[in-house]
Amino acid sequence: MSELTLRFNTVPLGKADGVLGFAVMDRPKALNALDHGMIRELLGIIEAVENDPAIKGLWIESSSEKAFCAGGDVRDVTNNGQAGGLTDLTNSADYLADEYLLDVWLRLSTKPIFAWGDGYIMGGGMGVFQGADVRFVTEHSSLAMPEVRIGFVPDCGGSWFLNRVPNGLGICLAMSGTTIGAEDSCWLNLADWLLPRAEKTEVFDAVLGLDYSSKEVALSEIGTVLHHATSESPGKGPWEENGARLGNSVRHQPPMTVWHKMLLWNRDVPELFDGLEQASPGAAMVAGYQQQRAKYQNLTQAVLQEHDLAMRLLSDGEWCEGVRALLVDKDRNPKWRFKVVEEVTLDWIHAMLAPIKRTHEHPLAEKLSDKGLLYDHYKKKDFR
Repeated sequence: MSELTLRFNTVPLGKADGVLGFAVMDRPKALNALDHGMIRELLGIIEAVENDPAIKGLWIESSSEKAFCAGGDVRDVTNNGQAGGLTDLTNSADYLADEYLLDVWLRLSTKPIFAWGDGYIMGGGMGVFQGADVRFVTEHSSLAMPEVRIGFVPDCGGSWFLNRVPNGLGICLAMSGTTIGAEDSCWLNLADWLLPRAEKTEVFDAVLGLDYSSKEVALSEIGTVLHHATSESPGKGPWEENGARLGNSVRHQPPMTVWHKMLLWNRDVPELFDGLEQASPGAAMVAGYQQQRAKYQNLTQAVLQEHDLAMRLLSDGEWCEGVRALLVDKDRNPKWRFKVVEEVTLDWIHAMLAPIKRTHEHPLAEKLSDKGLLYDHYKKKDFR
């Protein structure tokens, strides 16, 4: 029997007819890493919420205070860090298409979605968290898109939502893979409310008591309730403290310049880019170019490109090598394709960014279309 990784039930609303969907990710030993089964379960839940008029919204949380969700199941995606990269991409393409479908569907849901993001929120977990309309963090939350440290680039819509970070700082988060604390998450537009862990029950009760006559009314009400019930963080985090000046130093700059600016900042304010040296030089540069390419794209365009990028980096072997070194053999000594960013060639970057030419439908475009999430001006044939 397969492991149960998610619990779902409904809770009656306090002041209105109907119920609130209540989803609990329950894979604590793996820090709720999203395996394919868990992704399919979440897809089933969002579909049920969308189609059942009695369910007025959805609350998502973790069974463990240690992690909301610490990422996707990258061991599965990379075939346990297969040496030399993947030649058969069938499993990986399907897994990532379902994961990215989930991220888009959450973001485009017609019902309000609330995410209680306690503990680690990383990678694929960020994709789920950023899909929520109301994103709660606690004093114990840590957020990151750390993909460059395993030879990949921010995905799950990362090239879309990191472009919505203020002061143009998303490119720094993408290229460094750094972790940010709860106090900076709201300032960086990666969370909405910083609340004490101890107040979760009160917050949930407030969500149950909202007016769900429409999504807009429910969100307006929770904003009003929390505005009166909370105060600003007592102290500034390093990103809020330095973000405006850092933004001025990297805005409009090419990825190579951004990298060298981060190195300079890392000497003076090391808490901004802790572990910067762990990033794959090649992945960091591709991440920078992808952030700039996606600046004016919507979420659908971004995830379609991210899916192609994933296939490229899996075939190339960079992503597989990162997973092998950090998560499989755990020697923490990855043999990156390039030793330093200065060695990364534009030809290789462009090869990784190039759309994949297919003789069949794009696996993600097909899934989005089947759910009515691929709009008329994005035809499946355009992503072959």
